[in-house]
Amino acid sequence: MTKTIQHISILAAALILPFFVGPYGHFVLCMAAVYAMISLSLNVLLGMGGLISIGHAGFWAVGAYSSAILVDKLGIPFLLAVVLAAIISAAIGLLVALPALRVRGHYLAIATLGFSLVLVHILYEWDSLTGGRQGMFVQRPSVFGYELSTDFQAYYLLIALFCLMGWLVKNFRRSLGGLAQNSVRQSELAGQCCGVNLTSSTFFVFAFSAAITGISGAVYGSVLGQLSTDSFTLVVSLSFLTMAVVGGMRSFYGAVLGGLFLAYAPELLRAFEEWQMFLYGALLILFMHFLPDGLVSLPARIKGLRGKK
Repeated sequence: MTKTIQHISILAAALILPFFVGPYGHFVLCMAAVYAMISLSLNVLLGMGGLISIGHAGFWAVGAYSSAILVDKLGIPFLLAVVLAAIISAAIGLLVALPALRVRGHYLAIATLGFSLVLVHILYEWDSLTGGRQGMFVQRPSVFGYELSTDFQAYYLLIALFCLMGWLVKNFRRSLGGLAQNSVRQSELAGQCCGVNLTSSTFFVFAFSAAITGISGAVYGSVLGQLSTDSFTLVVSLSFLTMAVVGGMRSFYGAVLGGLFLAYAPELLRAFEEWQMFLYGALLILFMHFLPDGLVSLPARIKGLRGKK
């Protein structure tokens, strides 16, 4: 009962927060929700699957460009385009999962990086479809014919999508498939001895993670209003990985905190100008040292320190 009250309180706070900030604040909140979806997808891949990826900007690009092309060039409704973008991203995720059947650790990270670099280069060169170097403009999101013309309106759509993704991830974590995936993360040999199919489990977790990232990319493009390959670089992929670690790898609220961190940290450090990247790096080092389980573990840490006293 206590957890239910906490969930309702946090959701209520998220719903009323836009009323206390201006238009730019609405945009930053939208970006936080977009990033939180990506953090959630990395919770699935890294937190549950034990598979590292530094190429998630590639899945993000697939979702963003797929949705934009489906809406702007084929006239498909926005919500249907988001679903199709998720399916396309999941299909690409299945292809990227192939190296994961043979390699792990930094070798897998390099493979996902290679995928991302190749994909972004294709998008950059395919002028007729993606706008290439100049990028492309994207329509505002619309729901059942009603255009969400402001970030204030789009924010509530993003919150709804994030809660839906969180619900799916939570149910997967509790399912037999999620438990099997967790056993493989702890020990592949032990998982296989218990009857877990390593191939199908790897394919599914990659596809699921890529689909969530694709949805995030689809709404990102519509909120931003334009797409450029500059938004899907290696630095962006590393930022995503950092965000997931800072927030907390195996928690819904860790994804929320990670999204807020990635959206607001540059804003808070903007005043420091040339010291901005130094302070950002220092913050990451402090997080890794004092909060290895992420910001979501901070209340438990404080409670533990009080107990020792």
